Amino acid sequence: MELHVVLLAFFAATALAHLAAEALSSLPGRYATKPFLVLSLALYYAAAAPSVNWIMVAALAGGWLGDIFLMIPDPEKTRRWFKPGLAAFLAGHVLYIIVFASYMGSAGNVPAWGWCALAVFVATGATGYRLIAPHAGKMLPAIVAYIAIIVLMGAATVLPLGTVRFMGALLAMAGAFVFMVSDTVNAYNKFAREIPHERLYTMSTYLGGQFLLVQGYLMF
Repeated sequence: MELHVVLLAFFAATALAHLAAEALSSLPGRYATKPFLVLSLALYYAAAAPSVNWIMVAALAGGWLGDIFLMIPDPEKTRRWFKPGLAAFLAGHVLYIIVFASYMGSAGNVPAWGWCALAVFVATGATGYRLIAPHAGKMLPAIVAYIAIIVLMGAATVLPLGTVRFMGALLAMAGAFVFMVSDTVNAYNKFAREIPHERLYTMSTYLGGQFLLVQGYLMF
């Protein structure tokens, strides 16, 4: 069996184990699996890629570092680790923008439905702002910057349409959208109102988004 297949299977198994731990509210299970989630996905990418793009690896490293910061216990809800976690994810998104924007063709290559997809990204970002901004307090500037960057990441997956393989672009766009949903749910839970089983929703969409971004890029 090829190495990238083994690593993909390991990622899938670890992701399922982590989601089961979230569903069961198992802190030991959560801590045992979370450090290996994005790490195994990055290793899968490196093994599967014909030529490794280290900016893509760095983008995944940003997600991994963000995961580590956000898994640190904060029983008093001081959000002291939220800022460095946010910064790590923000850096990862910026690197994703660089990766996908490098495949950008002319605007004329993007089909009409691609521009509709771009509008969906903007609308999703605007919805996230409307839901979270009234509760963000001093974190509002950081939240606004984060929303702007993640919308740009979504846009960056749209612009390669017409210059790369269709299925690769489609998967990357889906990954960016699901990632946006994950971030919105997580931020709403932290700043506005607690959502029952939020961690399960956040992590399932987060892992799905990261995988789709990687798999889509591999299919470019």
